[in-house]
Amino acid sequence: MSTAKRRNDIVSIVKNTGSVTVEQLVTRYNVSVETVRRDLRLLDEKGLLRRTYGGAVKKEQTTWDMPYHQRMNFHYEQKEAIAKEAVLLLEDGDSLFLDGNTTGLVVSRYLPTQKELLVVTNSTMIALNIVQRGGRTKVFLVGGEVAEDGMTTGHKLYQELRQYRFDKAMFSCMGITPQGLFFSKSEPLRTAQALAEQAEELVLLADSSKMNRSAFFFGIETKRIDVLVTDDGIAPQMLDKLRDLVGKVVVAKA
Repeated sequence: MSTAKRRNDIVSIVKNTGSVTVEQLVTRYNVSVETVRRDLRLLDEKGLLRRTYGGAVKKEQTTWDMPYHQRMNFHYEQKEAIAKEAVLLLEDGDSLFLDGNTTGLVVSRYLPTQKELLVVTNSTMIALNIVQRGGRTKVFLVGGEVAEDGMTTGHKLYQELRQYRFDKAMFSCMGITPQGLFFSKSEPLRTAQALAEQAEELVLLADSSKMNRSAFFFGIETKRIDVLVTDDGIAPQMLDKLRDLVGKVVVAKA
């Protein structure tokens, strides 16, 4: 197992169980105590958990959000599995809004080139991915100020979004509970709320690390989602609850 994958796995363990000991991690990964302590120190510095004497515990911080480049590598296998399932939902002739979150960026790498699609996005990187892959897809970039992650933001973005109507809108969130979708920043919150009014079908792309997780901003009710695409790391109880609320739940094998 690579160092990055091991550290991602440690974060998931702490989130799911609440705490972990150095001894447990040494046994699980067959590495030295020094290696585990180094992992925990670095993860603590990044704000992903809180180190304690002999281990680590979950860090409760609803407003925390990783930088984009870090989130890209976090749970990448799950995002890739979700992307492969998400593109199967697309039909020839669909108009699609593809949000510039990290999972959306992975989706852009798997869009079927043989289908005629019209894609609108708020991500310069997604737009570039689609153009470079070729095929029959037309891509439109909605404007605004361009941030470091290549996403457009601001009033101009929402003005332009109002001009479109979408067959499908694929987007993500910071966390999802049976009550609703949560966001750590106002920009993705406003985008999701706009999409809820302008898309025939709302498709939420959310890996299992986002389940039962809240954040500072409440966005929209879970029952308004038409399709949820997640991965097989989701807890069975949570999966059952979401199946009662969402029209269709797709579980990708990561």
